[in-house]
Amino acid sequence: MKKIAIVIGDLGMPGGAEKVAADLATEFHQRGHDVTVITFEEKQKSGYLQTPAKHLHLSMPSREGGLFSQLRLLMERVWIFRTVFKREQFTHIFSFLESANVPCALASPLTRVSVHIDPDEWTERQQAIIKFAFKRAHTVVALTNTMQAKLRTRLQLENVVRIYNPVMSDLVHQRAKESIEINQPFILAVGRLNNLKRFDRLISAYAQAKVSTKCLLIILGEGELRQSLEQQIQILGLKEKVLLLGYEANPYKYMTRAEYLVMSSDTEAYPVVLIEALSLGCPVLSTDCPSGPREIIHDGENGLLVAVSEAALAGGMERLCSDMQLRERLSRQAPSSVQGNDIRQVADAWLAV
Repeated sequence: MKKIAIVIGDLGMPGGAEKVAADLATEFHQRGHDVTVITFEEKQKSGYLQTPAKHLHLSMPSREGGLFSQLRLLMERVWIFRTVFKREQFTHIFSFLESANVPCALASPLTRVSVHIDPDEWTERQQAIIKFAFKRAHTVVALTNTMQAKLRTRLQLENVVRIYNPVMSDLVHQRAKESIEINQPFILAVGRLNNLKRFDRLISAYAQAKVSTKCLLIILGEGELRQSLEQQIQILGLKEKVLLLGYEANPYKYMTRAEYLVMSSDTEAYPVVLIEALSLGCPVLSTDCPSGPREIIHDGENGLLVAVSEAALAGGMERLCSDMQLRERLSRQAPSSVQGNDIRQVADAWLAV
């Protein structure tokens, strides 16, 4: 039995890294390992956790301030993590996102850090701090081959491996059986309503593609752009065709019934929603944004990749809506394309690093 710590700032907000951390905690616990999930931003457990694994909350929330204030907070986190790690004597420490990765790497050489943000997004100051910390980590886990190459060359790291995000195949298929109240054909999109996901582009492309007579557009997710998206829908006259249904704990029941899933982002790491949809035989359409979609979607085999533009997205949406044979072929080939992402194989890879 291994004694495992999974460290992430906050499990209260829905997101890819949060889901991966929770899913790995569940898998390790089910295997009989002693698992502790450690958070330091939230106040309560998240609905993502599907396991009675221990949950330790350390109150060290982010705060406003300049460089000195941020360095002081970092050192406080390092000191507390070092104290907890020494007391608990973990055999494996897995951290997620830089708010946890940096202090954990500085607190213990046993830390395996998981990078979910493309290095292109870091400022020079952030990169310098991250490089200093990551050189002290046991292993740096990149989500894609592209991210792995950037971490090796840009930070001169020799301890980088690539492990793709997992999908809890059994749970996904079980929950997909639940019913929904939508009786019309629909296109599905899932994600936080923020700038990076570019749902404004998606809604405009949907209008441009003129597919509203064939399919509704259902968007599952919540976020700060809800009001502006509602205004856009109203202006385009799509109030009855584009449905913002809010956050949904079980998106799988929609994925298994959707004509296809669409992603319109400007940037993605390795989006879990794509591999979950594919595991259910749901074709996917995505912008070919940096860096994950192109390592998930085999264009024309399990989905379609299009340029990062409204026109290209509209063209892809129109093509999939009008070509039933293409959708059926992509659907048949989708599940086998993500077999390597099954949680059991991914958990094995994490325990091996």
